[in-house]
Amino acid sequence: MKELPQPRDAFVLLRGEYDKIGPKVERALFRALPPMPAGEPNNRLGFARWLVDGKHPLTGRIWVNRAWERFFGIGIVKTSENFGSQAEWPSNPALLDWLAVEFVDRKWDMKAMQKLIMTSSAYRRSAAVTPEMLEKDPDNRLVARGPRFRLPAEVIRDQALWTAGLLVDKQGGPA
Repeated sequence: MKELPQPRDAFVLLRGEYDKIGPKVERALFRALPPMPAGEPNNRLGFARWLVDGKHPLTGRIWVNRAWERFFGIGIVKTSENFGSQAEWPSNPALLDWLAVEFVDRKWDMKAMQKLIMTSSAYRRSAAVTPEMLEKDPDNRLVARGPRFRLPAEVIRDQALWTAGLLVDKQGGPA
């Protein structure tokens, strides 16, 4: 992909229709986001660099929260689709920040992040529930016990086929 020497002008499309062009708009980030650093080009490349910069406050947190959610069934921030002002506060902000820093320090390596989560004592805890744990942490937001959540039907099907030696791992193959 290559940037054009002179970027195209962007316009508001009235009622979202491509043939009803409204006023011209300048390229900029959403006002809710922190500003791009001075000197960065105000184009897609500048945006991409800004987004994965280690100093960016949200990108690492969002990625590790989604990884955490895949393993525990619920993210450190419960509303993983919304990190804005309407979002629920993280159950453990220090853990979220630490994981985000580790993720950036490990050069955004998802495999390393997955290994870090799976080898943690939180992930290896028993899923057994005691009355004391249930009283202190009924929704398991503080990960007092191991993760326990329902698997989607597709995962159960694939596991059954794999166990029976019948799983076809080619895309588009017979069911």
